[in-house]
Amino acid sequence: MLKHSLPLVICLICLSGCGVYMTYPSLNNSARWKVVAHNDTLLFRASNAKWRIDSVLNDDSKQVYHHTELSSFKLPASEMRPGINDVRLTFFVNGKKKRVLEHVFMVSDIEPKQVRVDNYRFLPHDEMAFTQGLLWWDGHLYESTGLVGESSLRIIDPENGSIIRKQSLNPKIFAEGIALLDTKLILLTWKDGEVYEFDKDLNETNVLPYEQEGWGLTQEAGRLIASNGTNELLMLSSLYNKKDSCLVYNHRGPVQYLNELECIKGFIWANVLGVDRLVVINPTTGKVEIEVDVGPCIDRKQYPNAGVLNGIAYDPHQELVYLTGKNWPYIIVWHPPFFDK
Repeated sequence: MLKHSLPLVICLICLSGCGVYMTYPSLNNSARWKVVAHNDTLLFRASNAKWRIDSVLNDDSKQVYHHTELSSFKLPASEMRPGINDVRLTFFVNGKKKRVLEHVFMVSDIEPKQVRVDNYRFLPHDEMAFTQGLLWWDGHLYESTGLVGESSLRIIDPENGSIIRKQSLNPKIFAEGIALLDTKLILLTWKDGEVYEFDKDLNETNVLPYEQEGWGLTQEAGRLIASNGTNELLMLSSLYNKKDSCLVYNHRGPVQYLNELECIKGFIWANVLGVDRLVVINPTTGKVEIEVDVGPCIDRKQYPNAGVLNGIAYDPHQELVYLTGKNWPYIIVWHPPFFDK
């Protein structure tokens, strides 16, 4: 996990002398930072109890809230999205305008379902493979491995774990995640500023610039989705430029260090760097709906050289999920029980 998690916060910024202030959440929780949950309600009050708030305008949505004979105003947090929200309100108080700006941080309203990997089997895995990406393609597993001078692409037999083909990559790059787009295998690099294209036989066909730091990569409905080590998922154009993004949150706050990615049944599965856990993300909302504990599958005393969990592939025909990690001795083959529901 992160040593220094991003605080879950509200930073109160009220224009000086505006005459309307947010009183809940109150300042006694923290001198600066606050947490807002989905079911919370923000409370604003006029600084003079005799003043009446006639109406309130949301400057962004243009929604108007009408009030009569009230010196306070309640704003449901459910009207905001998870993460940071700039809430700009104009209060009409006794015929005057009072503007307030709040930077509100709201956590997800979903507490993720907890799932533990069980009823699985093992495939042998090369313990020298510094796994960065894993995917299923036409009956085989494709794996990318990293480290400068050691990066490679591999085709693996899913029946016995044997390496069918291994292609060493440019010795100057640090290879990262891979994804399948049409008939192209796309490979990111960590900090090299390049993205590589390969054919099914691992022949390099193209190299293009990539302006982001490369971590994980997957494909969903014909669009590429990449991670960069934060809680942001990047939607990429056909030229690998950032077109859009989605921020990922759970009920505690932002989920940082998103790494290897895989799209499964419309959800984005992601490894979280440094923990034996992966998260299942709704790509529309960015909310984590399931957390999968993979810890029981690796005995770290028996395999002290096994690195972080980092590899997710999905066989849609048999509904099997393949999981592995950097320098792991095996690949886990698992049929999640919630697939049957």
